[in-house]
Amino acid sequence: MKFIHAADLHLDTPFISINNFSEKLQSQLKKSTYTAADKVFETAIKEQVDFIILAGDVFDNTERSLNAQMYLKNKFDELNKYNIKVYMIYGNHDYYRNAFSVIDFPNNVTVFSDEITTEKLITKDGLSVGITGFSYYRNHVTDDMVSNYPTRSTFDYQIGILHAGIGDNNYAPFTVNELLTKGYNYWALGHIHKREILNRDPYVVYPGDTQGRNQNELGEKGFYLINVEGNVSKLTFVPSSVYIWKNAEINASENSTLNDLTDKISDLLSENSLLTLNITNAQRLNEEVIKSIDRGDVLNQFAKTSNSAILYKIYLKFSRNQEHTKIDQKYWDDSASDIFDLDDIKDMDNKLYSEDIIRDHINDPGFLDHIKEMTKNNINKKYIGD
Repeated sequence: MKFIHAADLHLDTPFISINNFSEKLQSQLKKSTYTAADKVFETAIKEQVDFIILAGDVFDNTERSLNAQMYLKNKFDELNKYNIKVYMIYGNHDYYRNAFSVIDFPNNVTVFSDEITTEKLITKDGLSVGITGFSYYRNHVTDDMVSNYPTRSTFDYQIGILHAGIGDNNYAPFTVNELLTKGYNYWALGHIHKREILNRDPYVVYPGDTQGRNQNELGEKGFYLINVEGNVSKLTFVPSSVYIWKNAEINASENSTLNDLTDKISDLLSENSLLTLNITNAQRLNEEVIKSIDRGDVLNQFAKTSNSAILYKIYLKFSRNQEHTKIDQKYWDDSASDIFDLDDIKDMDNKLYSEDIIRDHINDPGFLDHIKEMTKNNINKKYIGD
């Protein structure tokens, strides 16, 4: 038996901060989630798998476009010709609505409802397989849904599909031990965009998303091809990223010119990468160089090239005079906990916080640390030379 486990395709991801790129490049970026999805379906046909599992957030937004729906319908029709089934759940981004989709998928596709159910199939090599899951019915699912999953039945192989975060009370919270008590052979997880194997016997797996969507989603993205022989599951990671997000760092010196910096940046760029560059000790740079970077001159210069390597953003990192650091740290420690309150940030604009993209960004574990770092950096920049 063979199957594919993919999650978080996020079709129609808008991508942000790409307005300075050429129209061609902007178009390619916006198509990249589709191109990555193509890899999933092409691999399924090439490997002659029995079925595909799509573990939530197939669409980037619950207001899924007609284009995205038609794309999937056409792909599912093609899979049907090869007798490949699809088992699909909706997650927090594309949560389930009765009769919402205007397009009906072909009969080889099972979309789980908001009720936990188990689907059954017989594979090409005669294995009986049970697949259990549910779709989100609202943006947040705070209930312990795993407690309602049935324990292992008499199937030769049983799979649980779950779009959730460990201990995350907004997204069907669970623990690995709770999953293991069900006795399943494989847990196909979605929601977390980082590839991670939480347990190996049985497998509890996040494949991550199929295409990185922002500068925090670093490295190669893809999905898993699972080959089952004698109840032993063998996983193979299949890359699908069109563009790969990367971070790099340059340490500034007093003699650094724009020419020096552009040469160093060129050396760091690699094919089909989106590079976020940090220039540390930026206080050493000449004021005119800083102004040029702040104006976006360097970004725009690289955006004009036809190279497939992309300079996405430049962050100037300023350090304070060492004599002031100890004094400043005391005031920072005294005030930071009051100023950087996550609940206060959420309450600043309830309407904005209701938007998925804003809410997900604020709820990211690294959000507060990023805000603190940016604040410190702005303070350091303001008091250069003091």
